[in-house]
Amino acid sequence: MKIDKSKYIARFATEAAEHLEKMNAAMLALEKNAADQEMMNLVFRSAHTIKGSSRMLGLAPIGELAHKLEDALEALKNGTAGAGFFDVVFRALDMIAAMVEQASAGGERTRDTSGILDELQRVAKGEAVAGKVAEQAQGALREAPVAPVHAAPVSAENEHETHESDNRMRPAMRKPVQPPAHMKSVETVRVDIDKLDEATKLVGEMVSNQSRLKQNLVSIEALRRDSARNLDMVANMGGGVEFADVLELSQRIHAALRRVAQYYKNDLAYQSLLTEALLERVGSMRMLPISTILDTFHRHARDISASCGKKVELIVEGGDTELDKAIIEKIGDPLLHMIRNSIDHGLESPAERKRAGKPETGTIRISAGYDGGVVCIDVADDGGGIPTDKVKEKALQKKLHDKETLDAMPDNEILHLIFRPGFSTSSFITDMSGRGVGMDVVQNTIVEQLKGSVHVRTEAGKGATFHIKLPLTLAIMRVFMVTAGDALIGLMVDSIVEVLKIKRNEIIDIVDKKAIRLRENLLPVVALRSILSLPEEAAEQDPTVVILRYGEEMLGVIVDALISEEDMGIKPLPRHMKNSGLVSGVSVTGKNDIVVVLNTSKVFATANDVKTSIAARVRESARKAVHILVVDDSVNTREIERSILESYGYHVDVATDGLDGYEKSQSFHYDLVVTDVEMPRMDGFSLTKKLREEAAYKHTPIVIVSSRDKEDDRRRGLQAGANAYIVKGSFEQSNLLSTIQALVEMLPEQ
Repeated sequence: MKIDKSKYIARFATEAAEHLEKMNAAMLALEKNAADQEMMNLVFRSAHTIKGSSRMLGLAPIGELAHKLEDALEALKNGTAGAGFFDVVFRALDMIAAMVEQASAGGERTRDTSGILDELQRVAKGEAVAGKVAEQAQGALREAPVAPVHAAPVSAENEHETHESDNRMRPAMRKPVQPPAHMKSVETVRVDIDKLDEATKLVGEMVSNQSRLKQNLVSIEALRRDSARNLDMVANMGGGVEFADVLELSQRIHAALRRVAQYYKNDLAYQSLLTEALLERVGSMRMLPISTILDTFHRHARDISASCGKKVELIVEGGDTELDKAIIEKIGDPLLHMIRNSIDHGLESPAERKRAGKPETGTIRISAGYDGGVVCIDVADDGGGIPTDKVKEKALQKKLHDKETLDAMPDNEILHLIFRPGFSTSSFITDMSGRGVGMDVVQNTIVEQLKGSVHVRTEAGKGATFHIKLPLTLAIMRVFMVTAGDALIGLMVDSIVEVLKIKRNEIIDIVDKKAIRLRENLLPVVALRSILSLPEEAAEQDPTVVILRYGEEMLGVIVDALISEEDMGIKPLPRHMKNSGLVSGVSVTGKNDIVVVLNTSKVFATANDVKTSIAARVRESARKAVHILVVDDSVNTREIERSILESYGYHVDVATDGLDGYEKSQSFHYDLVVTDVEMPRMDGFSLTKKLREEAAYKHTPIVIVSSRDKEDDRRRGLQAGANAYIVKGSFEQSNLLSTIQALVEMLPEQ
């Protein structure tokens, strides 16, 4: 009887994909240390397994290629491999992956393997083969997507039409074509048997509880019949029906209703616990470690860095952090774009790094982990950082903002411009970058599609970090419900810091915004009605404020009322409403009320545009030539102080702590310095004292704005050399302005 081998192809494809993944990782290790015997043995075992399995299934071309790969590996083991060995082996692995994928998809086309077979033979004989990594990376990494994650990395969905010219392209990076019509596309995910057993047990418990719920229904039906009898008896009272009989039946019905209600309450509570547990177990079945995609990035980083002529070490931490499969499948592209940008734009060339006193090999570190109910991913490099001046210049060229607006923008807002479509600081366009589409993909995928957030930090000469927050799953999300007018609004719980009740007189005007004092810091606040463009009504009660966080920014949102916090399934908006931006999706409560769920990043962006005091707009004045440095480790405090001072015509720069402030004071002479006291690296007292030791700042006015209100602290500030000491607890806009105005008037004529 003839065996139908086609049924074994899918299993072979899954196994081969696992072996190829191991071989890619092992070859990267051997490229650094060819004497690593463990990696060498792993590669040989995997190559031998692929060769044997493919031959058994009649896949002769794959078997032949795996056989020649073994010969080449033998040469490496003996130390006789020719130059260009690793480039050839990586191309061979890519070819095998493409052929396995085509076999899995039912493809019958043959591939020309003569070129790669010849190269394998040559390096096995010790001959040199010209490297083609740069060419490979240029072709394969043109804004290419990361391969989708399946339990079987190869599937019918990913058949590739490949010619000899793109044999060198990684199969994960090629453009997929549709499988034949007769092939059924199947997505799978591997599930740990223990997780499956737990879910099965929970289903059994739910079935048992379902029987109790059915019994409650029987009891309710009996009560319905008794109630009907009771009504008949009441109707016939005086016609032979005694009051005592009616009363007895009514009491019996009431007692039975109480019992059924209690049973139903208990059973419903138990059913809720079971449902929650089952959702958690089923959700865990969809969870995959982020290493599923991160482990493939070492190879990508190698090829990208080769094409850029740079040396890069990619470090991955927290690879066991789990995310929903749907998120894992979408997060690959953004992360790869960040790596590409870090290598191409962020990291300097080996020569430049050497001149700057850095190691020739740059480092990109991807760190993943949990923070409450969200997953945090950091992508950091130790390059030159993102030049904010170039970002400003490009924004002006593209007419995104005028110069005055850009000069008034805080650094975090300026950096966020890199996520605009078509935005790039590159001075020329290459195959790798410069078209300005990569970071747009990052923003769109993470914020719009995955309901997460991305925030960027940079430090000149030390590198940049992209901080990403993602929900664990898109199926069920924790939502905090509030009201604004008649609308029921949902806010993502992971973006909420706290909720507080304040007095109406605690809201103060700061230039064209409103703010409150929160534990020694000024925090901007805005009404949710204003964000949603709803009519505002004069409220008699003290307002309730929900404190939101997005990256390093915080915002107070005034809501009408608090409703509840629930796990909800978020439904996407219909196609004609998807461009609203502010709304992530909608959900429905148990009472069939519609909840509008807001996008946190858009809430912050919209709040920045809400104006509350037109009368306090920026005025032109003679003071415009005065340059002030504001030093504070609180982003909200320094940005509010910046807003106040800039609105009155001063030029303002900000620093994140005392050391940062001192360094900025050395590159530019400021007419006045405003500093906090408690800051990392260097406090305000030390900064003041250090500035006074400089001849250029011997007589420069320095104002300390601190939460320390003791007389000893004031005395210490004045002894350090400060001209004024303002306590944050009694801080008012007019107090700061009048103090600075008095000091500015004492400055010599420019």
